[in-house]
Amino acid sequence: MTSGVRPGSLPLRVVRGIHFRGRAILDRRRIAALRAGRDVCWSEDDGREPLVTIRIPTHDRGRLIVERAIASALRQTYRNIEVLVVGDGATEETVAAIESVRDPRVRFVNLARGSYPPDPEKRWMVVGHAPMSAALSLARGAWIAPLDDDDECSDDRIEVLLSAAVERRLEFVYGRTAVLQADGTWRELGDWPPRYGGLTHGSVLYTARLRFMKYDASSWLDGYPADWNLWRRMAAAGVRMGFVPAVVYRYYPARHNPVSGHAS
Repeated sequence: MTSGVRPGSLPLRVVRGIHFRGRAILDRRRIAALRAGRDVCWSEDDGREPLVTIRIPTHDRGRLIVERAIASALRQTYRNIEVLVVGDGATEETVAAIESVRDPRVRFVNLARGSYPPDPEKRWMVVGHAPMSAALSLARGAWIAPLDDDDECSDDRIEVLLSAAVERRLEFVYGRTAVLQADGTWRELGDWPPRYGGLTHGSVLYTARLRFMKYDASSWLDGYPADWNLWRRMAAAGVRMGFVPAVVYRYYPARHNPVSGHAS
């Protein structure tokens, strides 16, 4: 006996909900295989001081990406890093700025501009998904640390988050974010458990063994930005997550930046 409801007549949110739950089942199986009987999917074989990839997507930031994002990445107290900058059809000014950095830890790959929805709100939710997903394949590190091109890390971000991940046997860990307010003051956000609006992209560190989980170019259909959509997918798949109550990231809303477009 059937329900009499044709698949094509289901509301889009129902169809996407079914797809999300089905993908979570497949993700759980993949993660279980990577864990191979261990409690986490990463391994001590990655080394006592594993390489961490700080990943920055960019389009039209000019000098700002160098002066803020890349500079903060290179100031890390944890030294075994690579700074992977992936251009989303980066402008000539931005390319010139990045190529002016003479540090062997910085690697730059410029891709063609991704395709995004024309509506500004929907575009904001997924802009940068193409270089962010590409970076997951290009990264050489055992751990991934997302960083947006108009924000900056605390100097000890990688040291603090990686230590917590190793000591507490976590696959995904995040800290608190300081958000710059219109009056020039800073407001902190971030708590446990992870929730929409309660953590930022750049406050996160996770094992590169999860690189098979890419950003969803259609997450705007669910009303979620691509980063939060990925984090909730990881949570649904049973990724071991944890929180550190320390500020590891400084977020500058667009009104504080000389370039109005968003890179991620």
